Amino acid sequence: MTKNEAVKTSPRVIAICSGKGGVGKTFFSIHLASKAGQQGLRVLLLDADLGMANVDVMLGMSGKGSIRQVLSGAARLSDVLVHTKQGFDVLPGGSGFSDLSALNTQQQQILMDEMREAEKNYDLVLIDTAAGIGDNVLFFVASAESSLVVLTPDPTSLTDAYALIKVLSQQRDVHRFMVLVNQVDAFEGELTFRRLMSVADRYLDVQLDYVGCVPNSKDVQKAVQRQSLLTSGEAFQAMDIALSSVLSRPRDDSRQGGLQFFWEHSLGQGLNAEQGVGSSV
Repeated sequence: MTKNEAVKTSPRVIAICSGKGGVGKTFFSIHLASKAGQQGLRVLLLDADLGMANVDVMLGMSGKGSIRQVLSGAARLSDVLVHTKQGFDVLPGGSGFSDLSALNTQQQQILMDEMREAEKNYDLVLIDTAAGIGDNVLFFVASAESSLVVLTPDPTSLTDAYALIKVLSQQRDVHRFMVLVNQVDAFEGELTFRRLMSVADRYLDVQLDYVGCVPNSKDVQKAVQRQSLLTSGEAFQAMDIALSSVLSRPRDDSRQGGLQFFWEHSLGQGLNAEQGVGSSV
């Protein structure tokens, strides 16, 4: 299959990532999946925080297995998919498995082969990655068509978000990122984004697109505790605007072709990085 043929049939693939944990990345991923489902899209949410997954916990669901069974050959991807009451499917990542912290090339190939079959049934694939710049994060983000970085105004979150963008741009050839700022009002959200963009514009060859912010709210805390989605309130309204902004972004013509196409591209970039080809600036 050529790249042009893959473009015609492949779903859109968005990776949601963060430099630092605890910034609300998974919470936003779940709501993005739900919003897309409400728009009539067939959605698969891959919990790619392998070994420390929590999408199933946030949704209060129990599955028939996890990606670990798929990677070991004990199950097919279709055997472990869970359909949620919110209208989208989830591929659980599993929790407490240290052997999944860095997939080897064979495991990546197994996963991509399974995803290539599964993606035929979906219009949108969302990949909720782990936090940080680990091998799995770089693999999944580089294997996606679009990337969304979630951060907070906390200086460590801002610094780590920049580090993630730097590594992805210099080692994995990812140069465009959507940015969501969490736990802020509108003014602080814009300010945080401009701080990130000013440093990125100075040192990196990237394009950052601001999709919005979500205020800190007790409604969010209550929703997490109830293992449910936000349905009303100021935070819900702000999040809904950001969700719509993400989903309305046009497809990137330079980064279409499906997960398998980008897996091969990501693999090449990863090998180059290991051999010291990437920039160290």
